[in-house]
Amino acid sequence: MRTDEERIAILHKRAEKLEAQKKMRLWGSASGALLILLLAVIAKIDVPLQSILDGSMAGSSLLGESAGGYVLVAVVSFAAAVCITVYCLRKRR
Repeated sequence: MRTDEERIAILHKRAEKLEAQKKMRLWGSASGALLILLLAVIAKIDVPLQSILDGSMAGSSLLGESAGGYVLVAVVSFAAAVCITVYCLRKRR
């Protein structure tokens, strides 16, 4: 038969395991959202890939004339920066 301390220790281990699973689901969801945003940015670019790779295109001309592309890039950049910051802070602790 288990003592109270043993049962409490088992309970704490189970709670830690559930918390870790919850964090993994959250990171998976965030990664999926970032991937979707990245694909949206890539789909927005209507310049041939070769002109991007050889450096003949400037960054401001990659998205065309509409401002919507710039907003999308800003949102994706901000989301990526937030995720990187949160990851670094959690890793540091």
